[in-house]
Amino acid sequence: MIVEILSMGSCWRESSDHRPLVWNTSGVADLRGTSPRSKVRGQVRFHARLLNEALGTTGLRNSAWHASAVSERLGFRGLALERRAAHMSASEWFLASVTERLAGTLDDTSFDPENVQLISLSNWRGAQEALILARRTAWLRGGMGTAIFTPNAPDGDWTVRSW
Repeated sequence: MIVEILSMGSCWRESSDHRPLVWNTSGVADLRGTSPRSKVRGQVRFHARLLNEALGTTGLRNSAWHASAVSERLGFRGLALERRAAHMSASEWFLASVTERLAGTLDDTSFDPENVQLISLSNWRGAQEALILARRTAWLRGGMGTAIFTPNAPDGDWTVRSW
């Protein structure tokens, strides 16, 4: 599947056993800095060489990738971004991170079941960040309103209707 990156989670990690892998997940600011305070555990995996290449050319935002399907193993969700896709490739999914500032706090019923795949969700003391895959016109329903996803729209990726 083709995934376009709109935004990443705020927590990055590198492999501790010298494998050339880098992971990204959701995180929130806590007493130690930005940490994954996982309510739903998951991550996006890159090969370090590909990530460095992407950062050195056009960056990650709006870059398209061939990706694995989201998998779950032992309660841990994962998505692997395997290689860059051609610039004009049509994206099936969009990778985005959202915080509680978008539409309020999210829970298990907040995600459009047909058009959103939750990768990870971090939550600590009212701060929240979710890392999701979304299709066009997906919705999120939070404590303050509903957000409709319209990727790369002139006035932003999300349209929010407050309660």
